[in-house]
Amino acid sequence: MKKLLFVYNPHSGVQTITRRLGATAELFTEAGYDVTVHPTLFAGDCRDTVQRLAEGFDRVVCAGGDGTHNEAVNGLMSAGADMPYGYIPCGSTNDFSHSVGIPTRLLDAAKTCVEGVPFRYDLGFTEGRYFTYVAGFGAFTEVTYTTPQQQKNALGYFAYLISGAASLPNIVPYHVSFSAEERSGEGDYVLGLVTNTLQVAGMKNILPQNVALDDGLLEVLLVKNPKNPIELNKILAAVMKHDFSADCFEYFKTKRVRFRSSSPLAWTLDGENGGSRTETEITCVPSALSILTRAKK
Repeated sequence: MKKLLFVYNPHSGVQTITRRLGATAELFTEAGYDVTVHPTLFAGDCRDTVQRLAEGFDRVVCAGGDGTHNEAVNGLMSAGADMPYGYIPCGSTNDFSHSVGIPTRLLDAAKTCVEGVPFRYDLGFTEGRYFTYVAGFGAFTEVTYTTPQQQKNALGYFAYLISGAASLPNIVPYHVSFSAEERSGEGDYVLGLVTNTLQVAGMKNILPQNVALDDGLLEVLLVKNPKNPIELNKILAAVMKHDFSADCFEYFKTKRVRFRSSSPLAWTLDGENGGSRTETEITCVPSALSILTRAKK
């Protein structure tokens, strides 16, 4: 009988997975798998468990938010386990699952984990750690891991907007230089994103629309510091129109980009604390993850 490792975070989102655990395990068993269930006990437990056990299983499935998913992917990559991987999104925003087409209903997502079609997805890599959809610094990025879980559960991605708006008076630009084969430059930026996704923090209209998740490239978006309310309004208007050619942005696609700053930049990776550094290199790892997605009709 095929073996399936099911790792879930009992505290993700509104704890739906805990209430539907029996039905989820039953679905996997009916699909012909001998199921081993592991609830995460502490930060890093998902990564450690997947890294330690993955090679002994035919399939790994993770249930949780984007942070738990990030841990599972890092565990798979560290173990060198190149197998179809299933993800059940249970967080507040679930940016990754929306981008790749994983159903939002729990049991539909679980069914996709055993009946879905593998899609070879590009990952990002920086400082010894993989990220699945976004590495960011500056305005609003800290909100993703400082917003209380209870507030996220109650308000969803609006919690990010509320907390972000509250921080507006305290936004400080970062003086950053960047270099890539396609483009290099230097300036004062309030937000920097390196992504492979269709949305960030539940918002689809903050990113360009010409994104492919398997083209071997990452999207780099830098937002220049608005010097007055008029410039801020121009930035917001350009974002709503998806016009990233405006002079208030730096936007390009690349396989590799390096950032330098005089003071440490606080990074987030998939909404989790990614540490602070004055130099950061980010690379694309093409087709690194075989993620199970809904079959096309």
